[in-house]
Amino acid sequence: MNKQILAIICILIMQPIWAQNYVDILKVNYGNILDSGFENSDAKTNVSLLDISLTYPIKLSDKVAVVTGIDYTQHALDLAPNAETSTLNSITLKAGLNIKHNDQWSGTYVVLPKIASQDLHTDGDHLFFGGLALLKYQKSERMQYRFGAYASSEAFGTFMTPILGLYYQSEDKHWEVSASLPINADVNYSFNDAMAIGLGFQAFVRSFSLEREVNAPELYAQMSNIEFAPYVQHSFLDKSILVRLQAGYSTASYEVFEEGDTLPIRVSAFEFGDGRDLLNPEMNGNLFVRVGATYRFHLDKK
Repeated sequence: MNKQILAIICILIMQPIWAQNYVDILKVNYGNILDSGFENSDAKTNVSLLDISLTYPIKLSDKVAVVTGIDYTQHALDLAPNAETSTLNSITLKAGLNIKHNDQWSGTYVVLPKIASQDLHTDGDHLFFGGLALLKYQKSERMQYRFGAYASSEAFGTFMTPILGLYYQSEDKHWEVSASLPINADVNYSFNDAMAIGLGFQAFVRSFSLEREVNAPELYAQMSNIEFAPYVQHSFLDKSILVRLQAGYSTASYEVFEEGDTLPIRVSAFEFGDGRDLLNPEMNGNLFVRVGATYRFHLDKK
């Protein structure tokens, strides 16, 4: 997961089966970063973003569930001023276990292999491996703490991040907070069973192997993003279908490097020993809009 995560953790961090009374089975989001610019250039590019996440837990017993699923992402943009549009894709498999260790402690342990490349080519370095371990402490019926770590191989080297977070729901069930920092966080307020407003945050890094060209260096793109965005959400069919409209600011930047030009390690937002040669102009963030839909399965209605 990159600082990925998710979506991958948006991915990628699974909704805790025993803390919340629901599991988000399917999520589909489509968005657009509007007129992202390049340093020292008047050129602009729109960045279209598609994310599809399928998570399917299989209950084996009261204490163990198998976590399965697949994530797909697609980014379409110009990587340099006046360049042809590039389509960057990734497919991540999710396989692991949710284990209830005792009345207070549970854990999610997931392996996350993925293919990440331009137009899903399979030449060279396009296959990466990641893993997530997340412990959850149930303090009360409405409060849970989270502790864990995510690590993955990326085109730029090894990526690691600790995870600290919580899940909280107010007694009247109007307020809900879900956070797995520094990756993502969500705070929302429900006016009734159908309408809610909220504020979302996510920060991640993804890398993609670029297509090979004859007699040209082999390249990769590193995508870094931090975004803050309020949203409005409407639910249907007794909160089983959620539709969300979101707009905010994204710092998304896509940097191109030659394969083999890597970092010793990246820990969360910190890059150590970065002496890489950037091959395209730095990109500027801008406003974005996104529409999404979620199919939510309520465990108390099974």
